[in-house]
Amino acid sequence: MMRFTCLLPLLVAVTLAGDLDLPVWPTDFRWNSAGRLDGYSCMLIIELADPHTWTDNYLCWKAGKRHPGLQWQSWGPIQGMRCTQIHEAADPHTWQDNYLCEPLDSPYHFVWSSAGPVAGKSCIQWLEPADPHTWHDNYLCADSMLTQREAQFPQDFWFYTSGFPRTGYDCIRIHEAADPNSWHDNFFCWSQEVMDPGLKWNSAGPIKGMTCTQIHEAADPHTWADNYLCVPPSSKLKFRWSSAGPIRGLSCLQWREAHDPHTWNDNFLCA
Repeated sequence: MMRFTCLLPLLVAVTLAGDLDLPVWPTDFRWNSAGRLDGYSCMLIIELADPHTWTDNYLCWKAGKRHPGLQWQSWGPIQGMRCTQIHEAADPHTWQDNYLCEPLDSPYHFVWSSAGPVAGKSCIQWLEPADPHTWHDNYLCADSMLTQREAQFPQDFWFYTSGFPRTGYDCIRIHEAADPNSWHDNFFCWSQEVMDPGLKWNSAGPIKGMTCTQIHEAADPHTWADNYLCVPPSSKLKFRWSSAGPIRGLSCLQWREAHDPHTWNDNFLCA
């Protein structure tokens, strides 16, 4: 078994008793799968047993902020720290013993998900495009440290069709597995500066206990009749869908998939 602990030097004077100078989650953090980022301090996230370019992946935070005290260990939790298991069950390369650790008095309280963002938390995607073992839906999450307002539609939202969501946004994947026309890399996103709106996507009917809007393109033969975007029943977002242009009198955001020939050029989500 290969073992690797990432220990970054800490100044003796640094403590985590106050959080005024700590990097703010999630806006001060970034993930990068191809080296360090300019303007950021970075910690190497490495699994030497994995051959799929896991030697140049970094979790970064804005330079000039207090070091958050994070440590990475690829062979078990670190004693005396609060550790979060970073596990991808579909990856056979010893990911069951990798941990991201923070000091016991750290404010972050990280949560890991290998199956999409965690509802109610702000998440950063850990994407390794070169790894075939489902590293497209892995997220590190925590409660936002921002003073947040409710999301406003459409200005706080974004529909993304090219595989990697925009920095500064949390997203849900808009996926129709039966559609071969590039419906594997589409995301509906909202700004990390707003409260999580609690959105969920289901490609097999409405979700019980939620208020759901049918996302339907009648010209598309690939089972779009049972796709729904859902919000909590208490949500102020009252979505309506149009597959034939914006709805007059409402604010609308286009959902366009350029690679789908079945008239996905005039579909709009409105509220």
